[in-house]
Amino acid sequence: MTTNIKGQLNPVRIFCDFDGTISTKDIGYDLFDRYGEQTPWHDDLVDERIGIREYWLGVVGTLTHILTDHLLDEYLRTIPIDNGFAELLQLVRDHNVPFTVLSDGLSIYLHRFLTLNGYDDLEIVCNEAWNDDEGKLQVRFSHAADGCECPSTVCKRNVVLTRSAPDERIIYIGDGSSDFCPAECADVIFAKGNLAAYCNKNGLPHHSWKHLAEVVKELEKILTRRRIRPRRQAELARKRVWESG
Repeated sequence: MTTNIKGQLNPVRIFCDFDGTISTKDIGYDLFDRYGEQTPWHDDLVDERIGIREYWLGVVGTLTHILTDHLLDEYLRTIPIDNGFAELLQLVRDHNVPFTVLSDGLSIYLHRFLTLNGYDDLEIVCNEAWNDDEGKLQVRFSHAADGCECPSTVCKRNVVLTRSAPDERIIYIGDGSSDFCPAECADVIFAKGNLAAYCNKNGLPHHSWKHLAEVVKELEKILTRRRIRPRRQAELARKRVWESG
């Protein structure tokens, strides 16, 4: 919990990307590059010839292996988790701050990766994926939104807004293009990679980071200080979304 300038309590909520943020590698890309085929789907996505939904359905259809628990476990054990993640979770729990893993990835690998690393009790929002009776991977985009222009099948912006109370201060941690829209609505942004470049290009104040230990160090100051000013442009962005229906 945090306090505003007048001393009244203001709750805080944290949303954190997964691929390349919690995991040290983009598992969503690497998994299908290893057991399927990224060409031409990834190039078409980068060149904006197809959207992210078409990309996911395309690469899923190229799988040459059934993503069994055994195969996934062997593969996921080769991917390190960011060394600062445990410390980050301990910090937010010490301060009683709600924490949501928010990803445009697939549940079939995301839940398993976190469970293998000892985190099976986190709130996670992502695309649903499972093997059908024939072993074919199926995907459901349950968190997509009509009219959403975010480069993501999970409308992260809508998830952030619908899960946050009007008086809550929103903290966002991310690294990629799927994080652009939710970052616009965040009061505090921790950004690296493409998200940092986007923040610099669009004048979004942010904390740069390479490893989550750096996020923990700065976040501890923020939560200990117990004062988070609402970011005016974020307030306006949230207001525009709500007014547009």
